[in-house]
Amino acid sequence: MPILDFDKFKEDFSLHNHRPRVFSWPFFGTIIIAAGLFILYKLNQYVDPWASWRQAVGNATNFCEMNRFDQLIVQPSNTWSNLGYIIVGLIFVSIAKNDLKYEHRADVNNLLAKFPGFSYLIGFSALYLGIGSFMYHATLTFFFQKLDQTGMYFLLVAFLAYVLFKLFPQIKFRGKVYVSNKFFIWSAVIVQLLFFFFLWKLPINILFPTLTISFFVANFILIARIRNSVSIFSLLKASGITLLIAASIWILDITNKLCSPTSVFQGHALWHILNTTSIFLAYLYYRSETFLSEEEKEVAETV
Repeated sequence: MPILDFDKFKEDFSLHNHRPRVFSWPFFGTIIIAAGLFILYKLNQYVDPWASWRQAVGNATNFCEMNRFDQLIVQPSNTWSNLGYIIVGLIFVSIAKNDLKYEHRADVNNLLAKFPGFSYLIGFSALYLGIGSFMYHATLTFFFQKLDQTGMYFLLVAFLAYVLFKLFPQIKFRGKVYVSNKFFIWSAVIVQLLFFFFLWKLPINILFPTLTISFFVANFILIARIRNSVSIFSLLKASGITLLIAASIWILDITNKLCSPTSVFQGHALWHILNTTSIFLAYLYYRSETFLSEEEKEVAETV
């Protein structure tokens, strides 16, 4: 029974006042808009409006997919595969909107559901990445290359902000103790702005893996430090494994080891899809966390 299945899903992931449409409208809405854009693309496929734009630099032209510089979309497969980021971004924003409306939110036993600002932050970061990467591969221009690159940083910073909040849920200021959610959210926004204006110039092949590793290390520190939480840990492991597979495929594509330039199946496009999957799994992992009371903790330790 689908309704019963969704009820169980709601219980497992703290989706108290949510309905299936929280997932369906981002998916179908994105597909409908994409269908309209695809028709527009086919009608103007051999128009090149990007010739006067500054071209992207670095490894922009080294992906396996054939670059169609005389067309509206330079790398079609690598472009359309970014729709996944937009779908999950809209899902996170939709969830955050419902979380914010929930009248018993203060009593929810999940930090991501209790503080929807983090879902907004992660959701809008995913949207920014999806749109930036879509336009980057469509145009191979320098401006959208910057959006694509900073979008990856934005999303990592958003997730790291939530992890740091879990590590340090309270801050002391002038003798008073405050919940630190707003501090970490606004700090993340400031860091994102720094990436957009300045830090994006740093070597991405060093900085991005460093931030990614930092994210998973911070999670393992949390798991070791916080003993009174219960979560579906397999989701985090699946997220990490999916990301490793995606990175391997990215390398095979950029080095032309897994390459068929004119095929609709592209390694870099698969990188986008696997990244989307990894992001969604990581978010579900955080939604699955609940915290034990002292009595529940004592019972769990004796079992």
